[in-house]
Amino acid sequence: MITTERAPQHYIESFGEFERRAAGWELPWLRELRREAFARFCEVGFPTTHDEDWRFTNVSAISHTGFELARRPAVSAAQLESLGVEGTGCQLVFLNGHFAPELSLHKDLPAGIMVGGLADALNTNGGMVQQHLGHYVDQERDSFTALNAAFAEDGACVHIPLGVVVEAPIWLLFVSTAEGLPAMSHPRNLILVDEHSEATIVEEYVSLGTSEARNVFCNSVTELVAGDNAVVSHYRIERKQSGTSNISTLRI
Repeated sequence: MITTERAPQHYIESFGEFERRAAGWELPWLRELRREAFARFCEVGFPTTHDEDWRFTNVSAISHTGFELARRPAVSAAQLESLGVEGTGCQLVFLNGHFAPELSLHKDLPAGIMVGGLADALNTNGGMVQQHLGHYVDQERDSFTALNAAFAEDGACVHIPLGVVVEAPIWLLFVSTAEGLPAMSHPRNLILVDEHSEATIVEEYVSLGTSEARNVFCNSVTELVAGDNAVVSHYRIERKQSGTSNISTLRI
């Protein structure tokens, strides 16, 4: 038996609004994934220290805060200058979970590689996304994963095709901001590295702003699929302000 706090009412209201406007709303399989995930979250709510996986981590600061879905903020390239990384193959920027192509840099990459936002991939490569999204995480076990799946809309989508070696790292920068009200984002990342391919993926999570950034909750999930004889190096960096809540789930 899982001991939890059930989902707050405002999450139910947020999900209803989100489902009507979210990217991929017209895809039956994605609607079903979101609804099943949200039903699971409503059933179990947030974990407590009575749960085995969370016995050393008190998440009451998250469960007792009335977070609303974060909107994409206005962030300039100048604000991100200090966060740049030298020697990367490409740099993808996400603002409150939403892909920002105008702030991203696509450098020289081997032919055939797909890098971009998950929301765009749902339109251009929906079959590939459907084949993998949600097949590796366990939303029945982890309510944060279920919450992410319920609000899954955008994040990074990377596909390294068969036998391709990517020399320079692929850098994924997730920027969280708050504009007054407590805000939450749920980046969903899908990384596919086919057989005999090699790649380095860096996920970095930062927050911008003053004390308002303390009202930020970022709940990310990454599914990384490595084919036979693939070599993948994965790194996660957090540079968030003190008090910002960050939950990250990685399944390989």
